[in-house]
Formats: sequence, C-alpha cells, structure tokens
Amino acid sequence: MKAIAFSPAHITGFFQIFLSEDEKKAGSRGAGISLSIGSYAFVKEATHFRMSKKASVARDAIKNIGKNFEVIIKNELPVSQGFGMSASSALAASMAACHIKGLPYEKALEYVHISEIKHKSGLGDAIAAFYGGMEARIEPGLYGKIKKWNVEEKLLLLVAGKEMKTHAILNNEKIMEKINDAGKECMKDFIRKPSFENFLRQSKRFSEESGILSKKMLKILEKLNEVDISAACMIGNSFFARWSKKMKKEMMRYGRVYEAYVDNEGTRVLAAFM
Repeated sequence: MKAIAFSPAHITGFFQIFLSEDEKKAGSRGAGISLSIGSYAFVKEATHFRMSKKASVARDAIKNIGKNFEVIIKNELPVSQGFGMSASSALAASMAACHIKGLPYEKALEYVHISEIKHKSGLGDAIAAFYGGMEARIEPGLYGKIKKWNVEEKLLLLVAGKEMKTHAILNNEKIMEKINDAGKECMKDFIRKPSFENFLRQSKRFSEESGILSKKMLKILEKLNEVDISAACMIGNSFFARWSKKMKKEMMRYGRVYEAYVDNEGTRVLAAFM
C-alpha cells in the first residue's frame, strides 16, 4: 500500500519554553500560524527502510510505526529558518505511514512530538501543524490545551540570513530566560484579544524583546516595519508579514521571498492506493 500526505509549515510568533524529562510534558506555550506550503511525503511499504532525506526527526518518528517503509519527502521551505520543517516533514511521513498501518493519526503526532523534543529541533510546531490555522498553545506538552482560529490571510515570507539551529537556543540558559520573560507577556496580551492583527503585533514585540535576533536582523525588521507590521519567524533569520506589492518589493532587497496563505486544515492524507 502507498499513501501521500501533506503537513503545513508553521511559524511561531512568540513562545515560552517548558522542558521536562517526560517528552510528552515538554514543549512550549505560545502562538503561531500554519502555512499553505510545507512538506509532502510519499510513503510505501518496502522490504527494508529507505528515506530520501537525512531527516533524523522523521526517521525516528516513522520507525515507531514500522521499519519497512520507503519514504520520499519534499520540503517547500528551507530548514532551520523558523518554518517548523523538521516537524512538518516528520508529520507528513508519519501520518502517511499511520494510514498504511491503520493506526490513528494521533499516533503520528505523538511520535513526532517526542522525536522533536529528543533532538531539540522544536517544541510546539508538530502540535500546531497537526491542527492548522492560527493557534494558541495555552498549556505545554503533547496533551496541553490548544485553541485554534481559522484565518483567511495571504502572507509574505522572507529568508534573510543563515540557518539558526533551535538546539543552540535551547542550550543557552541566558537567552532562554529572556525568551520566557518576553513570551509570557506577549502570550498574556494576545489571549486578551486573540486576533490576527494582535498576533502580528505581539510577534513583532517578541522579535524585538526576546534577544534572539542579531543587530543586522533587527535592522531588517525595522525597515520592514516602515512598510507594514512584520515579525521574525521563530526560530530563524526570517520574517513574515501580510502580502502587499510594497512589502514584497521591500523584502526582495534582503533575500529570498515566498508567498503563502494560512492553512486552516492541518496535516492530512491526500491520497492512498494499493
């Protein structure tokens, strides 16, 4: 049997870090949006395990489902730029594998979340991308409380610098403390008024106050905000804003630009056949 699945990329606007020895309880509080571009996975049963990419999160997750799969993954956005690509690629592959094995799709989410925590490649992207839309992760962890809103928005994404590894941030206690202080305030103010506009504003605030961005990236952020409200994709040297011709022209001065809509469906199987 064969299956094809899609998982949206995901942008976190602001967050707090919650670590635990129990991977199911570890994660983050925060808010973000899922994107109409992300990861596609083609999975079929095979005599032994083969995967097209060196994707450690996806490999560990899918091997919990079965060891005899051939997996081909196509990512539409770069890794380590705040788009949650390790989560989206692993989710797409794991959901397709669950479909083939007749397992509930929630098992794919469980295995991917645990793998993300173990590899320190993400904290909440898998949970958010599983459901789609604009989400607020009220409580951390695999079974934490999450609220979702459907949003109809077209976005611009800018990749303006080098890759930024999530594990480098999670191993720096000083930055983590600053992230948690800023994330707590942004989350509190977002929950008071959960709108896309407020999500943008709190994300901009977090970009400026969390200490993650370099001086060069903060300068780009300042220039983008002269056109319209913009924020950084966490954790990466990339930015997002509402689509407009003026913003697209400004973003193209600094790097590669992508266009996307908010995806409200979340991770899903697209096709299955014998």
